[in-house]
Amino acid sequence: MPILSQSSRHSFSHRLMVVVIYSTLSVLGLTMIIPFMMTVTSSLSNNYDYQEFRLIPRYLYSRPDRFTKGLAGYFNLYSGWQSQFGAYFADAPSTWTGWFIIGHDTRHADALARKYITGSEAQNRVKTMAFDYADFAEVYPVEDCLAPVDSILAPDYLEAEFETRWVGAHPGEAARATSAQRRAAALQLLSETFQIPYTDFNFIKYETEMHCPLWQQSWRPPLDAKYQSFLELKQAFKDLRFTFGIASKWNAYLESHHLASGKIPFPVPRDAPSDQRALWLAFKRETVPATPAVPYALRTAWRNFLESEQVAALLSLKHAEKFDIAHYNALAHSSYENWNQTPFPAPADAPAPLMRLWTLFVESYYPLRLTSIEVTPELNQQYQKFLVKEFKTVPELNKLLGTSYSQWTEITLAPELDKTEPRQQAVWVDFVKGLPASARILQSSEAAFQRFMLGRYGDLAGINRAWGTDYHYVEEVFPPFDEAYAVTFAHNEWPMTFAPALNNYGVIASYLFRRSNALYVTLLLVALSILCTLTVNPFAAYALSRFNLRGQEAIILFLLATSAFPAMISAIPGYLLMRDLGLLNTFFALVLPGAASGMSIFILKGFFDSLPPELFEAATIDGAKEWQIFLYVTMPMVKPILAINMLTAFLSAYTGWEWALIICQNPRMWTLAVWMYQASQWWVDAPWIVSAGFIIISIPTLLVFLTCQKVILRGIIIPQMK
Repeated sequence: MPILSQSSRHSFSHRLMVVVIYSTLSVLGLTMIIPFMMTVTSSLSNNYDYQEFRLIPRYLYSRPDRFTKGLAGYFNLYSGWQSQFGAYFADAPSTWTGWFIIGHDTRHADALARKYITGSEAQNRVKTMAFDYADFAEVYPVEDCLAPVDSILAPDYLEAEFETRWVGAHPGEAARATSAQRRAAALQLLSETFQIPYTDFNFIKYETEMHCPLWQQSWRPPLDAKYQSFLELKQAFKDLRFTFGIASKWNAYLESHHLASGKIPFPVPRDAPSDQRALWLAFKRETVPATPAVPYALRTAWRNFLESEQVAALLSLKHAEKFDIAHYNALAHSSYENWNQTPFPAPADAPAPLMRLWTLFVESYYPLRLTSIEVTPELNQQYQKFLVKEFKTVPELNKLLGTSYSQWTEITLAPELDKTEPRQQAVWVDFVKGLPASARILQSSEAAFQRFMLGRYGDLAGINRAWGTDYHYVEEVFPPFDEAYAVTFAHNEWPMTFAPALNNYGVIASYLFRRSNALYVTLLLVALSILCTLTVNPFAAYALSRFNLRGQEAIILFLLATSAFPAMISAIPGYLLMRDLGLLNTFFALVLPGAASGMSIFILKGFFDSLPPELFEAATIDGAKEWQIFLYVTMPMVKPILAINMLTAFLSAYTGWEWALIICQNPRMWTLAVWMYQASQWWVDAPWIVSAGFIIISIPTLLVFLTCQKVILRGIIIPQMK
């Protein structure tokens, strides 16, 4: 019966009621659509814009937002990335301590971006600086570079790398192995190499390596296999292996040079012929001068030292007064506007007050991994005396250091840190700590870049002419990553923008569909659940409706009682029952507890009861058997209700993870929902990946609702009419 009668629909009050009803329904519809759209937007985000919670991502219509968003792929995850970001971008506010803060500070973020995207990337001066940076970064050691190595890109790289190693070591076995067996063998090889029992490639994290204190004086690079793989990953970042869209640009670049697409591999290996390497380096210089592997800016340690309480005490600064650029200018007799303009290392002719601070910094804080010494006979004798004092006897030294010296005079001082023996590293570090600053040869990305520029342009005047600058000291020359990034952004704006979204979906899709038998288990579980719904429930309801069974009221009451309590109440007794029956980690344990639904049986019985008795009588007179009456008379009439039951069974089997996780401890029997639950726990620090997973998981449900909505509505409306 309609709410409004036909005769009164044209009155103002009734029209107003219609407007109110439709407005209410629209608002309620929006409350369902808006959260889903926010989830979609979140799945397309990264650290920078995840917490913006916009229905339409800002980067789709804001070029400055795209510029800043892309920087999250360079400065992220590792310790001290905020100071490194500030070292390369002078206009970065000191309050930018996290990407979510940067993402919300759109005013300053856009101001920083506009400085670089207002056509400046096309200027010859900027291109020259970007090319110089690209050539330097290509040859600078990856050990002193920083890259955002995370658990998103690393697993696939490690899987491919260790599978290649395993295939090379077992060619015969590899030829007979399936892809799953190869993956398992590669994981076993990785676990043995790292000496860590991993159960999945996605569980590999480089948290310790990403938090290496590169600024500490005594820190030394680890010599274990995992750290070596970490360096390989950083090299892969430098080689653009993880940079989205570059492979297609490389093929287009080859075609522009009249070479067949794919003739030269991507990326070009370092042992490739010289002509291929030259072409590759020219491509990188023009297209991606700023790779995600960024040289470590040691000037941040120098600034932290100057702003420390120790310096404040040495300079007798007032209480709570902080050393700033004005204090620096007073010591250096200079007029710099910000820290990024100051020279590093300190010039040799710097005023004495500044040199005293520099000497203290070098002797007490400068990383010894970036320090070398010129070995002289006198210094070598001093080193031998140091060893005598520390170890007393040569046998004791050999025992502790793993050496085989016969006398002290055989020992020679290494000019730099030994990268193969950790015990000898420690001794070398302790000795060099006691040397004065004048005896040390200092290295850093800044010093290396300054030597590189002098080698390219001859002197400071040549650098100023090429760059259009007015440097007074060569120590003021700093690697221009910001200009290189501007050129990189100009050539790769949209690929850099959509790379996080594609990575999110790629990672979670690989995680869900390659985890054991998750997809097949889910499909089979859904099929069996729907089959049980179409057989068990209608059979039970038909029997209760057609036959006058003893205790029928008690049976119906029991069926309704099963729907009166949460399903998890029966989880413990259900688990114990499945255990006693020996059904754990089987499809029976997944399907049987939900094979019959008390509420579905009750609803179907009520519908069967409402059917006219004449239908059954006519079928009986025509000679139909009971199963024919059930199959050909009653079942076609309950299709809408069965559709609702099928939908309920589908949702219960497809989205239910609690029971599947409890009853199946073997990951090979986990469904997609269980793996998605595990993903939400594993990637708690990367919720944008989890959001992508929710979108992928929701697609089948969305398709079912869209394709079956008419049948579903009939299943909702017809019982109400009955």
